[in-house]
Amino acid sequence: MNFYNIFKKGLFSSIAVGLFAFAFHATADNATASAANEKTANTLTYQPQLENQRDPNQYCAKCHKFNNQQFHGTHLSKTNPNTGKPINCVSCHGKISEDHRRGVKDVMRFHGDIFDGKTPMYTAQEQNQVCFACHQPDKLREKFWAHDVHAMKLPCASCHTLHPEHDAMKDIQPKQRVKLCVDCHGKQQAIREEKAKQPNKDTQ
Repeated sequence: MNFYNIFKKGLFSSIAVGLFAFAFHATADNATASAANEKTANTLTYQPQLENQRDPNQYCAKCHKFNNQQFHGTHLSKTNPNTGKPINCVSCHGKISEDHRRGVKDVMRFHGDIFDGKTPMYTAQEQNQVCFACHQPDKLREKFWAHDVHAMKLPCASCHTLHPEHDAMKDIQPKQRVKLCVDCHGKQQAIREEKAKQPNKDTQ
């Protein structure tokens, strides 16, 4: 056997061994990668099902009583158009702090009576921004022009209430609308006239 034949057999043997080692290594890598991918896929697609979650309204209703412990109104059956989740107390009033039970005024309070002489905790603009989060001003304007006129001057709660058993503004007749305008602006005019009659302290 000459040198050429020995070299040829050695070369073929080396190539065969190299191919076998490469194939074995690639197979092992593929198996490892498949196992890793399967583990990652299982981790990413796992969605825990949370059941028996606490009713978010129940926590508030334990202390706040309304209409003989019954909260009424369309808000209880609607969903937030921004999140698609059911509307609850926190949706409108905001989250409470740890000191809420101690009397800290940390939630939105809607003050509708503009003639009671009290200074509301939140301005009409601040109160109405909560409503505008769901009720779009453009649509309200199209529905009734008075929404546009009073949007930043009067709290929505002056005409609408959050938890009514029967919404006084729903299906209201045109004559009743006119009476609301006359009554409200009549009170405002009477208050201005009464203040005008009072002596000015600066001139005394």
